Amino acid sequence: MRRMIQTLAALALLGLLGAAAVVGLGLYNVSAQVGHMPGVSWVLHTTFRNSVKLRATSMEAAPDLSDPDLVALGAGHYATACAPCHASPGTDRSATMRAMNPVPPRIEEAIGDWAPNHLHWIVENGVKMSGMPAWPAAHRGDEVWAVVAYLVALREGTAGDLPTDGPEGEARAYCATCHGRVGGRVPRLDLQDPGYLAAQLRAYADGTRPSGIMAQAVSLVPKAAHAELAAYFASAEGPEDVSAATGADTAEGAELAQAGTREVPACAACHEGAEPRKGPVLDGQTRAFLDQQLRLWRDGTYAHDKLMSAAAQELTDDDIAALAAYYAGRR
Repeated sequence: MRRMIQTLAALALLGLLGAAAVVGLGLYNVSAQVGHMPGVSWVLHTTFRNSVKLRATSMEAAPDLSDPDLVALGAGHYATACAPCHASPGTDRSATMRAMNPVPPRIEEAIGDWAPNHLHWIVENGVKMSGMPAWPAAHRGDEVWAVVAYLVALREGTAGDLPTDGPEGEARAYCATCHGRVGGRVPRLDLQDPGYLAAQLRAYADGTRPSGIMAQAVSLVPKAAHAELAAYFASAEGPEDVSAATGADTAEGAELAQAGTREVPACAACHEGAEPRKGPVLDGQTRAFLDQQLRLWRDGTYAHDKLMSAAAQELTDDDIAALAAYYAGRR
């Protein structure tokens, strides 16, 4: 028994010395041209699949993935953030992308038979040693569902074409691929003043206001264009009537917004009345966007305004639904 233990210890020591030699002397060839040793790719891929399935979020957290606005939002992000590696449907990857090891699979292949919640985990977390990055903003899994909605629609053949107004064109056209064409969780910008919009662009650019979608978008637009973009979209013509489609002036929401409660201060104090206001205009904003933003403040994902963080801390899900319906229904 003693000799067996000594033998195992000696083998373990030799293994450690061998590993140290590989690392310390650079014996392992890391060239992407030679690939992995036999069996390594299978081990890594099997580990990857099992790891995703173990850690994927529940589908209970998923929104309606067939929502066309959600699909369109995901398509807009995919066009600039994902297509360079995985290509657009019907096109091929660049020669440089095909020289990577492992090669980023075409998007149709990458989707494979993954369930939506598995795709969500992959897009949000990325994959080590594969070139697949994590989502640009931490704790914004709510945004990731937009990309998943697009991928599911792509697999089902209902996704449509990707937007073509990329960042290489005019900045206004690029921003308008979402702001002006997509509703739902995409806010109306025509309700705000240019100063507020410019401040939000700066907050997205430096990460103060976390958003993976906006972090990607603002990184492709020159900072010198921020003021001009803010002025343009603040004066752009908004939809003629959104109240019927997005909300209703509910009594519960009105009472909470105007009077507040012992735990929740009145929203009107900062978001209504003549300028200058302490917060953005909420009247006529989309219901889905308001609901999402209030949850981000309530749950602590947003923390760049202490007053708003404190105001939203005690909101219940019913409070948020009532406030979103109320402000979306106002002119």
